[in-house]
Amino acid sequence: MTSRAEATNRRSSRRPPALAARLPDFTRALWRDPMHPTLFLPFIHSYGVMLAVGFYAAWWLGARRAKAEGVHPDVMGNLVLLSILAGVVGARILWFALYRDPKDSWWVLIEVWKGGLVFYGGLIAGVAADYVYLRATRQDVWRIADAAAPAIALGQGFGRLGCFLNGCCFGGVCSTSFPLQVRFPAILNEDGAPVGSAPFLEHVRQYGLADNAGASLPVHPTQLYEAASLLMIAALIVVATPYKRRHGELFGLACVLNAASRLGVEFVRRDTEPVLLGLNPGQVGALAILGVGIGIILWRRLRGESAASSGA
Repeated sequence: MTSRAEATNRRSSRRPPALAARLPDFTRALWRDPMHPTLFLPFIHSYGVMLAVGFYAAWWLGARRAKAEGVHPDVMGNLVLLSILAGVVGARILWFALYRDPKDSWWVLIEVWKGGLVFYGGLIAGVAADYVYLRATRQDVWRIADAAAPAIALGQGFGRLGCFLNGCCFGGVCSTSFPLQVRFPAILNEDGAPVGSAPFLEHVRQYGLADNAGASLPVHPTQLYEAASLLMIAALIVVATPYKRRHGELFGLACVLNAASRLGVEFVRRDTEPVLLGLNPGQVGALAILGVGIGIILWRRLRGESAASSGA
């Protein structure tokens, strides 16, 4: 009897991805070999590069929107810096709480260079640190939150591109005829034994894919799904800015859209296990953010300062 992995490999070798066949040569090569954990030099990690690009893009857009709201651009720069510092700490702590091997010592918590960050931990810690800073400096929290809303989505979008290059946060197995399917390569050590990518190793373990298959089974590029949705959310918030009625509404709307996007993507992700009522950590976090976003919109509609009366 032919295994699912063997049948899928044979079909994949006969027929290239429909989308890749129509792309320019450079882009086609990237699509067929999507994982590039390092760029240019072995010590330049693509995920870190894309995070840096994302933070810069968030600062660039946020500073311009803050200036339009009458807020000094330096405030947004301080918020970005705080988000980086607090976000890394929060993301690492949540990873430690959810995924640490019980055999590991507590020292693994500070070994950030070995990888292991959870987005929602970084989001919670970053937002909390920014809120404390804004309150301490007597800034208009909700006005600045609206200015930052599309900037946050833009930065997240670049971060998801980093996930694609790094090979993490991958999707579930899909048909070889699906035009957007991608296959992540096997990464071999000096002895020829597979040590990655994460999708490849998962398929070896779960589906019996051969060690010498060369690449994973075809999967949904969930990282790109989310990156595209986040860029659209950023654009939508910018377009909606002139129509807001209360300060804080745009931030709440961004939370709702972000959560809806994440929930949709999580249905085709297969790299995490359920943790609560059959839901994986991403879905649990998305539902929490959805509730927060709806609550912010309702609260600001009822009690928030009018954008028109404040001149914004």
